[in-house]
Amino acid sequence: MENIRPWCISRQLWWGHRLPVWYRGEETHVGAAGPEGEGWEQDPDVLDTWFSSALWPFATLGWPEQTRELRAFYPTDALVTGRDIIFLWVARMLMMGLEFTGRVPFEDVYVHTIIQAPDGRRMSKSLGTGIDPLDLIGGGLRPPVFSARGEFPAYGADAVRFGLLAMSSGQDVRFSEEKVAQGQQLTNKLWNASRLILLGVGAGAPASAPASSAVEDRWIRSRLERATRGVEDRIERYDFAHAALALYEFVYGELCDWYLELIKPRLRAGEPGLAATLLDVLVQTLALAHPILPFVTEEIYGHVPGSEGLLAATTRATGAGALDEAAEASLGRAIEAVQALRGWRDAADVKVGTTISARLAATGYEDTAAHVERLARLTFSSGDGEPVVSVPIPGGAVEILASQELDLGAAERKLAAQGARLREEIDRASRKLANDGFLAKAPPEVVAAERRKLERLTAELGEL
Repeated sequence: MENIRPWCISRQLWWGHRLPVWYRGEETHVGAAGPEGEGWEQDPDVLDTWFSSALWPFATLGWPEQTRELRAFYPTDALVTGRDIIFLWVARMLMMGLEFTGRVPFEDVYVHTIIQAPDGRRMSKSLGTGIDPLDLIGGGLRPPVFSARGEFPAYGADAVRFGLLAMSSGQDVRFSEEKVAQGQQLTNKLWNASRLILLGVGAGAPASAPASSAVEDRWIRSRLERATRGVEDRIERYDFAHAALALYEFVYGELCDWYLELIKPRLRAGEPGLAATLLDVLVQTLALAHPILPFVTEEIYGHVPGSEGLLAATTRATGAGALDEAAEASLGRAIEAVQALRGWRDAADVKVGTTISARLAATGYEDTAAHVERLARLTFSSGDGEPVVSVPIPGGAVEILASQELDLGAAERKLAAQGARLREEIDRASRKLANDGFLAKAPPEVVAAERRKLERLTAELGEL
C-alpha cells in the first residue's frame, strides 16, 4: 500500500470501541488493558466507525483465536463494494489484515456500478428517484422520475437480475427499464424453447447424448462450447455486463432463432437419437444460464427427464469441450445465405408464405442446401431458365427464376420510392452541411450528428 495517510480515530458516538486511553491528572496511559491504581478515567470517545469495520474480515471468524472458520475463510477471494468507501473501508481492511494477520483479507476488489435514476440523479427516497426492486419483480407503481406513468409490468426476479447485470458496464450508469424488459424476453424465450424440447422428446428420453454427425447438431454443440467459454471468462474477470450479453446472444439467437428452427422437421419426424442431443444441449444451456437466471433454469431443470437434485449441485457448464470449426464454418455460411435471401425477399416485397423457384449457383452447401431452401422459402431447381435476379451469398449466388408468384415490377417500384426518399434526405443534409451559417452557429455536437446522419443515409442508399 502507498500514500497511506493518518485519519481521525476519535468519534463522539453512543456505540463503538472505546478509545484505549486513560487519564489521571496530567498522566496518560495508552494500552489494550487499563492501568493499575486508582483515579484513572477512560476517554469517553469511541474509535472511528471504519476502524471497527476494518476488523470485520477476521474478527467475525473468531480472531484472535485460530479457529476452524478463520483457517477456512480467511483470506477470502473477493470483496464487492462501491467506490465511495475505497479509502474509508477497503484500504483500512487491508491495513488491519496486514497488521494483525500478516495477510491481505481478499485477493480481488470488485468496485461495482452505481445505478442512477433514469434522469441521471442519484437514487433517493426523498427525491422520489429510488426504485424498489420488488416493484420491478412483482409489478408496482413507477416513481415520478420515469417519463412513463402507471405500474411496472411484473418482470420477475430473473429479468431484474439480468437487467442489473447488463447495466454493470461502467461506474455511473442510468437505470434502463429496457434492459430489464430484455431480461424478461430472454427468460420467456428460454422457457418456450425448453417447453418445445421437452414436449418434443417425451418423458422417457435418454439423459446423455451420443455423437451426432448432423451438421446442425455439431454446430450447436460447438457454439454452446464457445458461448460457455465466453461467459465463464467474463464472469472470472467480473465483466458481468458482457457475460449477460453473451448468454443473451447464444440463447436468443443461436439456440432459438436458428438451431430449433433447423431441427423442427427432425423433431416432428421423431428422428432416433435427436432427443438425447436436445436434452444434452438443454441441460448444458441451463447450467450456463444458471448464474444469471437462477430461478427459471432451476424450474426448467426439474422437468428434465432423469434430473435429480438441484441444477446448481448436479451439473455446470465447464467450457472444457472441443470446438468444431468445420461445422461452424459450414452452417455459418448457410445462415449468412438465409439472411441475404430474406433481405432480398423483404426488399422485393415477396409475400411471407410465397415459395420462390431458384437455382443454387454456389459452393460449400453440400450439407446445408436443404436448410437454406426451407428457411429462405425457396425451391431449388436444376433447370436452365434465365434468372431474373441473382442474390449474392457466400461462395456464389442464388439465381431467382421467373415465376408467377414473383412481381418484380412491384419490387422495382418499392425500391425506386425508397431510393427517391433517401436521395431527398441526402440532398437536404448535404445542403445543411454546406451552409457556412449552420456550421458557424450550430453546436459542435449538432454538426457532428448531421455528418453521421449523412454517412448513414449514403450507406443505406448504397445498399439499396
